[in-house]
Amino acid sequence: MISRERELIEQIRELIQAKEFRRAKEILSGVEPVDMAECLGLLPPAELVFFFRLLPKDMAIDVFELLDTDVQQTFLRHASDKEVAVMLEDMSDDDRTELFDELPAKTVKELLRQLSPQERALANRLLGYPQDSAGRIMTPEYIDLKAAATVQEALDRIRQTAPNKETIYTCFVTDPYRHLLGEVDLEDLLLADPDALVGDVMDPAPIWILTTQDQEEAAKVISQYDLYSLPVVDSEERLVGIITFDDVLDVVEEEATEDLELHAGIQPMDEDYLDASVVTLVRKRFTWLVICIFAESLTSAVLRYFEPVISQAVTLTFFVPLLIGTGGNSGTQSATVMVRSITLGTGSWRNAGETILRETGVGVTMGVVLGILGLLRAVSLGVGLPVTLAVGVALAAVVLMGNLVGTLLPLVGHSLGIDPAIMSGPLLTTVVDVCGLMVYFGIAQAFLKVASL
Repeated sequence: MISRERELIEQIRELIQAKEFRRAKEILSGVEPVDMAECLGLLPPAELVFFFRLLPKDMAIDVFELLDTDVQQTFLRHASDKEVAVMLEDMSDDDRTELFDELPAKTVKELLRQLSPQERALANRLLGYPQDSAGRIMTPEYIDLKAAATVQEALDRIRQTAPNKETIYTCFVTDPYRHLLGEVDLEDLLLADPDALVGDVMDPAPIWILTTQDQEEAAKVISQYDLYSLPVVDSEERLVGIITFDDVLDVVEEEATEDLELHAGIQPMDEDYLDASVVTLVRKRFTWLVICIFAESLTSAVLRYFEPVISQAVTLTFFVPLLIGTGGNSGTQSATVMVRSITLGTGSWRNAGETILRETGVGVTMGVVLGILGLLRAVSLGVGLPVTLAVGVALAAVVLMGNLVGTLLPLVGHSLGIDPAIMSGPLLTTVVDVCGLMVYFGIAQAFLKVASL
């Protein structure tokens, strides 16, 4: 893919050098905006601006919205004030808000001055909503209709306003005070009697979300109800914008990346890996590693407490990596399933009893099978009957414990307002390690006492 993009760049460069600008424009206008965005991301600043000037205006706006934020910022720094003003003025409101979120406050203030009064007021309003809220990613470019209008009047309005709207497939019905009354699909309008009233055709119970609700909640609602667009209302249920499914795709990718980083004990990064400095990468990873070092000191305390047992049967230490590794893996598996359930809205304390019972069954089944395998491994090493039995029983118990801890920690974190992904990362591993050692040496101590009688 990169080689094809470089070939296109070289072709355009040759045409520019030959001063065949019309031919260069024709070629660029035939490239898909998403492919053009990839090409521009490879260019130095001066060429980036020059290539933009060869694009048709409408295409330039589409391409600019698809660029990575750092490439957008490069363009804004090197383009003329007039070019910047045109680009910002014609960008979709949600994409412009996303760009402004990534820029320093001083830069945003300067850019806002270049917008028309109407667009400036709109940008300020969107920026006033909480970070990562539905209000931040919504767009006010929707089609609103009146319930008392006829279907034919509604279709005429759609034709007139469609070019400036985010989507026309779903239209929203409001009263004179902008309160959301219902929604109607374009398909229903096309199939309805032209003289029928919009109020008779609309769905009077639309799904909506508040401006202050989390953007992840908006993604859940759109996924759950298979919506093309989701209306966003204020505290008085007045329609102020919509969130479309393409906006949600960006949210899902962002949240998935954040959960993956938290799961690994990494603080979420606002920049790409290759753009981040070594200092930033260390800072984002360092905190949880330090916490885990202090937490793992409990492991040393457990080993010290059971020192008499270890000195009585040193072969017990052969199986410590097996025990804590298996327990940690089983806990991670359960935690991953639980975090996924919480994300989808199916995992909560309401069904915690059923979940714990189910995971207990899974833990017992896997524990018995793995315990037998561990027992056979101990037999093959000839470590003696007490240690062999202790390994088999402890392995089964640790797997069960790992399953239960992996199920409960994300639920506890969620109820405390902590991202469940944090609870399923290094913290889970540390808890399972400490508890696993206590279980293992406690069981071993009991078997050794019985053997000495």
